Amino acid sequence: MYQRLLVPLDGSSNANEALKTAIDFAKNWQAKLVLLNVIDITQFSPQGLGGGYAAVIQGMRQTSEEILQKAKALVEDAGLEAALIVREGAPKQVIVKTANAADAAIDLVVMGKTGTNAFSRLIVGSTTNYVVQHAAPNVVVVNDLVEDA
Repeated sequence: MYQRLLVPLDGSSNANEALKTAIDFAKNWQAKLVLLNVIDITQFSPQGLGGGYAAVIQGMRQTSEEILQKAKALVEDAGLEAALIVREGAPKQVIVKTANAADAAIDLVVMGKTGTNAFSRLIVGSTTNYVVQHAAPNVVVVNDLVEDA
């Protein structure tokens, strides 16, 4: 079946449900998990932050590490291992680039339905929708039926 599952994580409840589903898949298929968190640097301008840019990025990196470490603990509790990846950029583009990278050998993306608020989805489109349309591997979309505000 599938051997390498990419799980994009942003700390949302939908992403957490996707991780649980990916863990179940990995157990059943003896697959490897690749956990990805994207630091969304498109939300602000470095010029607008002045000298605070480095501090903001550092805070975002710390949040990213916390998200991935919590996810890694769940994976390890299930008796599995996971590779952790942190990238910076526009989340939907970074997820697709990671999924499509030949050296990553990803053959399935497991992700939550949404991790952004309704206004962001309306204006910029759903990250999940973009990944479904542009990722080379198959994509499983998991919905926990809870909308994050």
